[in-house]
Amino acid sequence: MTIFYKSIVKEYSVTCVVIFFVLLFIVFVTQLARYLGYVANGSVPLQSVLLLLSLGTVKNLPVLLSLSIILAVTISLSRWYRDSEMVIWISSGKSISSWLVPTIVFAAPIVAVIAVLSLYFAPLAEQKLESIKQALEVNDDISAVSPGVFLESKDGSTVFFVDSLDSSIQSFNGVFIFNRKSNAVSITSAVRGRQEVSSSGASYLVVQDGYRYTEFSESEELEVTEFEKYGVRMDKFPVKNTHTHLGGKSTDALIKEGSPQSYSELVWRIGLPLSAMLLALICVPVSFVNNRGGRSYSVAVGVLLFLAYKNLLGIVQTQVYQSSWPVWLGLTLPHLCLLMLLLVLIFLRTGALSRYAFAWRHA
Repeated sequence: MTIFYKSIVKEYSVTCVVIFFVLLFIVFVTQLARYLGYVANGSVPLQSVLLLLSLGTVKNLPVLLSLSIILAVTISLSRWYRDSEMVIWISSGKSISSWLVPTIVFAAPIVAVIAVLSLYFAPLAEQKLESIKQALEVNDDISAVSPGVFLESKDGSTVFFVDSLDSSIQSFNGVFIFNRKSNAVSITSAVRGRQEVSSSGASYLVVQDGYRYTEFSESEELEVTEFEKYGVRMDKFPVKNTHTHLGGKSTDALIKEGSPQSYSELVWRIGLPLSAMLLALICVPVSFVNNRGGRSYSVAVGVLLFLAYKNLLGIVQTQVYQSSWPVWLGLTLPHLCLLMLLLVLIFLRTGALSRYAFAWRHA
C-alpha cells in the first residue's frame, strides 16, 4: 500500500472511530434518560435498564456505523481540501477517482460488520426487546418498586408501597397494599414481603405477619383478617401469545416465509450495508468543495444524502410490503439510482462531461 493509500485510510479510520463513539454516547444517553423515566413511573424495573440499553445499542449499531462512515469521509476530505493537502495530491497527478479505491478499502470491513449486524444480530436484539416489552405489558412487576414511592398497577386497581428493601433486594420491609375491586376496597399491611413465581409462571407478592382490612360496598361491613402469610397475584392481565414482528424475525425465517412482507424486511436489511458503501463513495465527490464553502457544506450534504437514502429505502420497503413492486426491484432500484448519481458527480468533478459535450459540439 502506497503512502497515498495509507494516509487516506489512516485519516478515515481515526475520524470514524471518534465520530462513532460520539454518536454512540449520544444514543446511549438518550436511551438512558428515556428508560430512567420509565423506571420513575414504574413501567420498567431498574434491573432491566442495563439489558434494555445493551439490546437497543445493538439494534442501532448498523445505522450508527453507516453514519460514521459518511461523516468520516466528508470531514476528512473537506479538511484536506481546506488545508490545501488535496491541492498537493492533485498536482502530483491524482484525480478525484483516485480516492475511490482507498475509500472502498476503508469502508469494506465496516460494511461487512454492518451486514452481519443487520442480517443476524440486530434482529435477535429486536426480538429480545419485543419479548421484554410484552412481558412488561402483561405483568405488574413488583421489582420496579422503590422504597418510599407509591407504585400503581397498570389497571389502576392496586397501589403498592414498601418502606425499605433488604440487602439482597429480594424481600421488602413495611409493605402496604391498597386494592379496589367492584364490590370491595381492601388495605393490606404486613411486616415483610417478597416476590415469588409459581411453577405455572404466575407472579405473586407474598407478604407475612400482617393485617388485611376489607370494606364491602354493598353491606358497608368491615372485615379484619390477621395472617401469617398472604399472596397477591401480580399479573392481572391475561397472558398474551408472544408476537414477533418482522424486525425481530431471523433472516433465515424471512427467506423461508417467502411472503411480500418478509421480503420487504429483507430489502431493508440488505440495503443497509449496500447504502453504507455507496454513500461513502458518493461523499468523495461531494467533499470536493470550494474553500469558501467551509467544512460544514460537505458534512451537511452527506447527512442529507444519508437521510434521503434511508427514506428512499423505507418507501421501496413499503412498496414491496404492499406487493406493488417485485422484490428484485426493491433490492436494485435505490442502489442503482445512487450509483448513477455517483457516476454523474464523478464525471462532473473530473470534467469528463464538459469534454464530451465540447467534442460533441465540434464533431
